[in-house]
Amino acid sequence: MALIFSGDLAADDDDLEYKVKAGYLYNFTKFITWPETNSPTFNLCILGDDPFGATIDPIEKKSAFSRSIRILRLDEAVFLSGPDLTSNCHILYVSNTNNQKIVFEKIRANPHKDGILVVGETEAFVAEGGMIGFVNRDSKIKLQINLDSAKQAGIKISAKLLEVAELIKEESHD
Repeated sequence: MALIFSGDLAADDDDLEYKVKAGYLYNFTKFITWPETNSPTFNLCILGDDPFGATIDPIEKKSAFSRSIRILRLDEAVFLSGPDLTSNCHILYVSNTNNQKIVFEKIRANPHKDGILVVGETEAFVAEGGMIGFVNRDSKIKLQINLDSAKQAGIKISAKLLEVAELIKEESHD
């Protein structure tokens, strides 16, 4: 288990952080259960500025749940102005360049949000409504998980993944 979720970073490799995060995103498919969908592909969506670049592209050669993985890069302005989240994202990655508060409001207001795992990378991401957050602690990528938020979206996270994460409660967003 430790090898699957190893998040050590070397200070001299800027790309390594996003290689580790890309590895986590792929491995989530092994430890998370999504509601059934009719989608022919398993879609990993990156919202706004793409911090991964070509680093994440090899994931498209893999599969999840007997479906090819497809990476979709979503324009934040189009996402926020659109009527719904019908791009069939299974994982929605929200980078730290996005306006998270507005993104979360859009997701909460959307009737099609069930089955979308919302993942981000800021220290407050999970407490503000995200489901899984990557945080950098002592040059290691650590996971924070908001289990209530995931359950509300119909997503089940395995005990093995929960063992390696810090569980965070969502702050009130009244």
